[in-house]
Amino acid sequence: MKLASSWSCGWLSMLLWASHCGGLMMDSYRPFSLPVGADTTVCCFSYSVRKLPQNHVKEYFYTSSKCPQPAVVFITKKGREVCANPENDWVQDYMNKLELN
Repeated sequence: MKLASSWSCGWLSMLLWASHCGGLMMDSYRPFSLPVGADTTVCCFSYSVRKLPQNHVKEYFYTSSKCPQPAVVFITKKGREVCANPENDWVQDYMNKLELN
C-alpha cells in the first residue's frame, strides 16, 4: 500500500508541476498583476517580456501611483490584462495610436 500511495503522490506532483509550467507558457504575455490589499487597485509586479500584437489590444490604463512600480495595463480583445513598461517605445506607440482612435 505504501508503494502505491507514494507513487500516486509522485504522479500527482508531476502532473501539478506540468500544468503549472504549461500555464506559465500560455501566459508569457501576462506578467502577473493583483489588487493590493483590501483596495481593488491593480498593480503589476513584472512587465511583459514580449511585445503584444497591436491588433490584439483594444484599450489601456495606467496603474495607480500606490503601486510599487509604474505600469501600463493593456486590455486585449479577449479581455486579458497585460502589464507593460511605460518607458518602452512600443508601449508609448500603442498608447498614442489608441488615443487617436
